[in-house]
Amino acid sequence: MIALPAFSNIHHADSADQVAVKVNGQPILAVDFGIKMSLKGAGTLKPVTESDMKLMVDTELMRQAALKSRLDQVKEIQTRIAALPKGASKDPVRKVLALAYINKQMSGVPMPSNADGSAYFQSNSALYAERKHYELQTCMVKPVAGKDVAVKAQLSKSRNFEDFERWLRSNKIAHGCVPVSVTADEANEKVALKLKNVPVGGNVVEGSKEQMAITYVKALRSEPLSLEQATPTITKLLSDKRKSEAYEKMVKQLRDKAKIEYLPPYTANGLAPSMKAP
Repeated sequence: MIALPAFSNIHHADSADQVAVKVNGQPILAVDFGIKMSLKGAGTLKPVTESDMKLMVDTELMRQAALKSRLDQVKEIQTRIAALPKGASKDPVRKVLALAYINKQMSGVPMPSNADGSAYFQSNSALYAERKHYELQTCMVKPVAGKDVAVKAQLSKSRNFEDFERWLRSNKIAHGCVPVSVTADEANEKVALKLKNVPVGGNVVEGSKEQMAITYVKALRSEPLSLEQATPTITKLLSDKRKSEAYEKMVKQLRDKAKIEYLPPYTANGLAPSMKAP
């Protein structure tokens, strides 16, 4: 059993040595997901979300893969592990080894070629060759039931954004607005494409009837980039995308070969806040 002197005052109702999940037979303790301390110094196990559980299992799979690859024998990795606080749980060591495995796998991902960069530049003219710089007002609007149609109608007939916001205030419609200055390539690709043909004074409305995201174009100017200027950004973008895809493929391969056993009350969906580990 792992020594956990820092957690000696955990309530007995929330057992620190409860096994939450076994990955290829290796136990992951409930305490590895963290402890929530009270003002009196007592601790209880934290609720665990589905994403918490997935991340923990994935990290353990990569730790095991790192051991198979003998990365724990690499001096640099040994130094990092030795620098961890004494008496720490397995989790920090797990993360160091998992990161070492990720770095090893990502080092084999090829960088995008000049041809790859040029093709991306040509197919995304709105981001580069026809790039625009936008002065925007972005708003989150929460209309009361049935007011969403009126909000859209007022947005269409307002002379400018200030008129629209005054209308929101006078009608006591909850909202929050902030100015944003951004170029098309700084925004995400989806937003840039939606703004491509929106004129000054135009807007894009997204979201639901209960919560509307409004982007209003107050001004814009042309700021094109050449292929040479855009290449560093494109190279990083394509490289990050390849590494993200390689990471997902790597994790899937590890999971496909793994035996993962969740122990009640823990499941692949985690542990609900209303439940406690025995």
